[in-house]
Amino acid sequence: MNRIELKTIVLSKEIPLCEYRGAFVFPERFEEACSRCPGYGGCWACPPYGFDVREIWSSYDSILLYAKKTVIPSELTERIYAPEELKAVYEELLAPVEEELVTELRRMEAGTPGSLMLTSGGCLLCGTCARLEGAPCRYPDKLRYSIESIGGDVVGSLRSYFGEKVLWAANGRLPEYFILLGGLLKKYQ
Repeated sequence: MNRIELKTIVLSKEIPLCEYRGAFVFPERFEEACSRCPGYGGCWACPPYGFDVREIWSSYDSILLYAKKTVIPSELTERIYAPEELKAVYEELLAPVEEELVTELRRMEAGTPGSLMLTSGGCLLCGTCARLEGAPCRYPDKLRYSIESIGGDVVGSLRSYFGEKVLWAANGRLPEYFILLGGLLKKYQ
């Protein structure tokens, strides 16, 4: 695929965690959903965890939801793709946006004492996670979790706080946009 210029819009909003937890944090529901993933238990950034994720949510005072909405050009959305093509196009389009999102969140975390970033998806640190080999995380100081992996409702959060729907590919076609949502858990100083 030729280099495509993408339009990306940043969405952000800070919410008190007492409000967010009550409306959008459901650890059991998301653990159940994660357990159906073929990669379940294969990455230290994903469940099952050896700790109660509620401890993370109760250790902070607010969450800065930080999203990138990337509009996909019509020349790509009008085409019908075979499943393997669709996966390749998604990777080509999403990977740079996800890396950018994670870099920006890491920068925010470094500049906000006592904060913890939450990624938009799986861990990007290693090609193959050491968990698959029964070994501890190679980068425990850099390991971060996604909102959904610790029980946060990303779809509901995007709808409620930004008025956005999560769109998926259907019938071999790309959606008109995709959204990646991460966050920054913060403590009041």
